[in-house]
Amino acid sequence: MENETEKYNVICLSNQLWDFPLWTNKRHVMGRFPKLGHDVLFIDPPINIGRVFFKYFFKGKWSIKRILTGIKKTQESVVVFSPVDLLPFHNYFSVEHAKRINKIALKRFDKVRKTILWVYHVELSGLENYLKFIKHDFLVYDCVDNYEGFPKYNTPEKKGWIVNQEKLLATRANIVFATTPGLAERLKKYNPNCYFTPNVGDYNRFIDIKSRIKEIPEDLLNIPHPIIAFTGAVDEYKFDRELFRKIALDYPSYSFVIIGPVALKDRNASKRELGLDQAKNVYLLGTKDFTEIPKYLAHFDVMVIPYQLNDYTVGGCFPVKFLEELAAGLPVVVTDLPTYAPFSDVCYISKNNNDFSQNIRRALEDDSPDNVRKREIVASKNTWEGKVSEMLELVRKAINK
Repeated sequence: MENETEKYNVICLSNQLWDFPLWTNKRHVMGRFPKLGHDVLFIDPPINIGRVFFKYFFKGKWSIKRILTGIKKTQESVVVFSPVDLLPFHNYFSVEHAKRINKIALKRFDKVRKTILWVYHVELSGLENYLKFIKHDFLVYDCVDNYEGFPKYNTPEKKGWIVNQEKLLATRANIVFATTPGLAERLKKYNPNCYFTPNVGDYNRFIDIKSRIKEIPEDLLNIPHPIIAFTGAVDEYKFDRELFRKIALDYPSYSFVIIGPVALKDRNASKRELGLDQAKNVYLLGTKDFTEIPKYLAHFDVMVIPYQLNDYTVGGCFPVKFLEELAAGLPVVVTDLPTYAPFSDVCYISKNNNDFSQNIRRALEDDSPDNVRKREIVASKNTWEGKVSEMLELVRKAINK
């Protein structure tokens, strides 16, 4: 059993709300720390009084008590603090938020333990103030995206800003984690204590779902098989609309299902705007809570991840859903991202759009109990429990040097 000194207080600066409708790698990691005896204070990205704030309030996610205190405790025993910027003076509020975080930590953390500041949010306004004023013993930068590849950093000034933000965080960190080899290689230029820790999957949630889950979700009842599905955000910078349109038109007798938010240029988009208005075999089912996703995957035949090949995806994209779909035993057809190279034996890597289309047919024809088992075995070796254990061991060694 670990000693008390090997348990930590963890303050996580996240770039996504804990209440984000899809479970993210931040939630997967931080949600597992309390089970191992560590205390977690999860900091939502600061939000303004406005659309997002009122959306969560009217959905019942924000009680009056939470609005007054900014604090809630989750089922995983994670304490969540949601800072609010009343005015767009982010540098000023960053100092005030840091002071508030210290007060919460002082009240809720064990004073004997070391405190780790675990940062995902490289885009955080006032980042330097958070690093300066939040009291901590050890700093982690957990890099899960190629931020400088985001389309919004489309000018030299904007790209320079995000590069400097990341350089600041990476050079100050005691340890850096990166989810793709490309990210790890780049960040090692700033910090030699950088480790490649790839994304993994929620194996236990998805294994054997086809035998465990028999009830068909209501919005799938009238959709004929075979069902080719995609889960996740349909956005401008990752999702390949032209590719998805092609495969839907190539197989008019197949059903193509999309589960997730559809947003082009950061606003909701219609089937017509996706160029799919003529494709009667495409079904947009909207966003589902992560806990609902296994109920859908249990009734799909093939999963697709039709991502573009661009600076963002090639440089730093490793979809969490990939290994969860393998855990479900499903064949997965993907575009030729470097991320998938180690998994070429258990997925269908497509060199071009025609190859992607043909791989869907191959995936249906090749499906067999042996292939299902091969996917499950690979997924079983790539779990969140394993990743969290590896990261904490690297942290422990670094702290005790």
